[in-house]
Amino acid sequence: MTSIKVADDGGDTVNVVEVDDLLLPPFPIEALVKLPEFKLRPDDVLVCAYPKSGTHWVWEITRQLQAGTTDLELVEKDDGMIELSLSSHFDHQPDPRTLNTHLPFDKLPFDIHNKKCKIIYLLRNPKDVSVSYFNHHRKLEEFYEYHGQWKNYLPMVFDGRLDYGSWFDYVLGWEKAVMGQTNLPILALSYEDLQEDPIKGITQIAKFLGKNYDDDLIKTVCEKCCFKQMKKDKGKLEVFNGEPIMYRKGEVGDWKNWFTVAQNDWFDHVYKTKMRDSNLKIRFTLDS
Repeated sequence: MTSIKVADDGGDTVNVVEVDDLLLPPFPIEALVKLPEFKLRPDDVLVCAYPKSGTHWVWEITRQLQAGTTDLELVEKDDGMIELSLSSHFDHQPDPRTLNTHLPFDKLPFDIHNKKCKIIYLLRNPKDVSVSYFNHHRKLEEFYEYHGQWKNYLPMVFDGRLDYGSWFDYVLGWEKAVMGQTNLPILALSYEDLQEDPIKGITQIAKFLGKNYDDDLIKTVCEKCCFKQMKKDKGKLEVFNGEPIMYRKGEVGDWKNWFTVAQNDWFDHVYKTKMRDSNLKIRFTLDS
């Protein structure tokens, strides 16, 4: 494991660590090194997504559906993030545990194949992801020590110079898993679809979990887990220098306020090339 500084196109650097050819955030060393050995339980549910793809949102939805109530203690998503702590840190959590990770599919703990835990995989359009990830790295200034500009940052998301690697490699790897190249139970969701019709998405998650709830509970979970309410309830739990770090806008299409015409043309070309063999249908706006 090596701590490194990765430079953007303008020379500003991001602090990351490299573990088994994967760049990761500078989390506790022991936890990162022992990730492959993380011990899972058969009834664990693992929420998986590339960073800034709505993991907090779906993790909280899943947590409430598992409990059958919205009346839960407010806790940070980090409490269920497997790359942040040793598996022993999670031993006190009662069954069924709702865990989360940003790991690529091929980097999940080995135990996932033995225990065959249910996986909820969330996919978000890369333009909005890149904008949110930029703000994330800038907000966590003392953690990543990144001071760069948007124009120099953008290429890093797609050529693998950031923690968790290239968005393209990540989603293509997960596409293979979702398309049946594994015997694991996986529910794949679109961030954009969930934004457009959250009741439908939450109902899908409940059904996947084997829950048969009435419409009232589904609606209550929807209201409790909407972006505005979560920012109000949980934003104060995750702050840095007095500012919320995990709840910015949660919108679909905010990338239009950031991408120049030239950047958008560049990205569309890269996207077409990288995704030419993919069957994924990515929505960059709710109109598409």
